[in-house]
Amino acid sequence: MNQSLQNSQLSAWRKPYRGMLRLWLFDLGSVSFIGTAGLGLVLGLLCFISGKTEVVSLVFSMATLSTAAAIAWQLNRLAAIEVTGLIPHYQKHVLIQAATIAVGMLLIQLFACIGFAAYDVIPRLLLAIVVSLLFVWACLWRSSSFHLSFLLFITVPFLDKLALTIPTWMMLILIAGLLSWVIHLCRQLSWNNEARVVYLNAVQMGWMWLPSIKGFTWITRVERLFHPMNFFIGPVLTMMLLCLPLITLGLILLSWLFDIDVPALFLLVQFTVISCAIVHWSRIQRWRAAETLFLLPCYSGLSGLRDAFYRSQYRFIAVLVAMVSVLGFTNSLIDPQYGGLFVLHLGLSTFWGCAIMLGMGSASRNSLQATAAMLLVLLHSILVSLSVAAVRDGDSLWVWLLMDVPLIIVGVGALIWGKKRLWQHGVLAP
Repeated sequence: MNQSLQNSQLSAWRKPYRGMLRLWLFDLGSVSFIGTAGLGLVLGLLCFISGKTEVVSLVFSMATLSTAAAIAWQLNRLAAIEVTGLIPHYQKHVLIQAATIAVGMLLIQLFACIGFAAYDVIPRLLLAIVVSLLFVWACLWRSSSFHLSFLLFITVPFLDKLALTIPTWMMLILIAGLLSWVIHLCRQLSWNNEARVVYLNAVQMGWMWLPSIKGFTWITRVERLFHPMNFFIGPVLTMMLLCLPLITLGLILLSWLFDIDVPALFLLVQFTVISCAIVHWSRIQRWRAAETLFLLPCYSGLSGLRDAFYRSQYRFIAVLVAMVSVLGFTNSLIDPQYGGLFVLHLGLSTFWGCAIMLGMGSASRNSLQATAAMLLVLLHSILVSLSVAAVRDGDSLWVWLLMDVPLIIVGVGALIWGKKRLWQHGVLAP
């Protein structure tokens, strides 16, 4: 009996990658960062192949920081769930998987830089590694540091300038020191209540933290505009709508004042689609609250609730499109190359991206389906980034505008289809 138990434990230790795909790609918090990292890696390789190496450091830095965020999420998840400490070798397997993902990502980027003789990208990549290790160390030291994950993407545009002021040898020393600290903290990783609070809040609120807006009574008017769509996520959705334009406007001004190429509008459009994904992720995580929503005295049965939810999604999309259009017009005053046609394309792409995401989210009944719907963010990112590159190269935008038309039709169809699938088996079903 003891011999068979030892053999089973030894077999488990020899297979550290078992269940890796489900752990990393079927969790919304992980796959969203992994998907962004994959997007950055693919775009970087495409830039190398096409000869446009000036943006490689930007997308490679985004890939590195996104990988670090995914690893930090999984490490926090280990410390948040008590059962992970009871499964033999589970924690070691996750650490091995995290190390494999990190090393694999860095080796691909390094070999690409060497293969295409882009040696000037390597110092910028080293600085991205320093920032990544610093973030992972902060999350291991204090689990609440994961709330600052959104700052990683804001720092990406500034890494190029900063890398020129720091010697390579100093960055190597920082990497060695931070790596030793991270390994030391990983060996001491255990359950703690702070990590549990961060994990539960992240699951219920779409792995995003925003300041409290209690005490602002005028916010309730905005929240009524999106009811009942925002019933499950609460005031976080309204706070996101307030923070996104302010952050984007700040990045546009920084880009103008310091002559830095910050992809502010690109990030804004991506976060609008992600916010739509978070809406239905929260609905699925808190599906039991649907009964409370249904019992409110303002709906004529289940069909009335579906209709109200459907209309509120259109109002939400309208606000997002208006926000992107206004900020796009503001940016065109500073940078004339992004003119009216580009602003129109951004508005249309925001519409169909958000519409398809909300439609697919409405049809999702479990976290697995909601995670699969997040793949739309990757497709949307690729199309928008290619259109931005077309503007920089002076190409015509009419092709992209013609492409937006059928995608808008698909988006409207997705919303109608999602309305029919929403609570198809009743509000008591997940």
